[in-house]
Amino acid sequence: MNDCIAIFGAVKEEITGIKRAMNISDRVRLGKTDAWPGRWKQQNIVLVRSGVGQHRAEDAVHQIIDHFKPKVLISTGYAGAVQPELNVGDLLIADSIMEADDKGGRKYFPDPNWLNRARSITSPEGTKAVVGGLLTVNTVIHDPTTKRELGSNYCVQAVEMETSAIARVAGNKGLPLLSVRVISDGIDQELLDSSSFLGSDGEISTLKAGWYVLTHPGSLKSALSLRAQTQFATQTLTKFLSDLLD
Repeated sequence: MNDCIAIFGAVKEEITGIKRAMNISDRVRLGKTDAWPGRWKQQNIVLVRSGVGQHRAEDAVHQIIDHFKPKVLISTGYAGAVQPELNVGDLLIADSIMEADDKGGRKYFPDPNWLNRARSITSPEGTKAVVGGLLTVNTVIHDPTTKRELGSNYCVQAVEMETSAIARVAGNKGLPLLSVRVISDGIDQELLDSSSFLGSDGEISTLKAGWYVLTHPGSLKSALSLRAQTQFATQTLTKFLSDLLD
């Protein structure tokens, strides 16, 4: 299946729209990585759930490259806005991917042909697509102050936890990369610190999250709001990627 496009998401909620829309031919378990090869929009694709964080993403990319020999890697999923002009459901097409570290961060770049292709796609109604910088960090960014600091310090538009690892492997392997992320939370929105909800499989543990909400009743409204936001974000992202591959 060496003519396929590999689409990576960290958690099941990010890829659920694609999974429903595509024609799945199989499910493959590669270590801790789940992959679903099949067809979508007349394209051979392999849909990948990597788990959260750079370590899991890097492992997933190596597994997928060795097993499926894809021709393109697309990193997708949710991102938090670190600039005020981005709203929930808006799309960030990354023209640079920076990795946060004490030295200012390493920078990676997408394939120019795929970047131009993404630029040409009209965003779903009620949203906008922005081309700009994406920052990969090692922890969940849940407070507005830190979001603003990251946006200012790194001159990026949004933040997430996997793409620089995928970009690093893509560069080493000489594979084209594109990253399209959808905004799940605005710059002024404070989130629950979900880092404690992560299970050993790199997924958000429903049990741990449910227990937290039960023991912190004041967090219920925030949790419900975020769920509604991510559902809308998934719909927007799925539509955009569908048009991209059409």
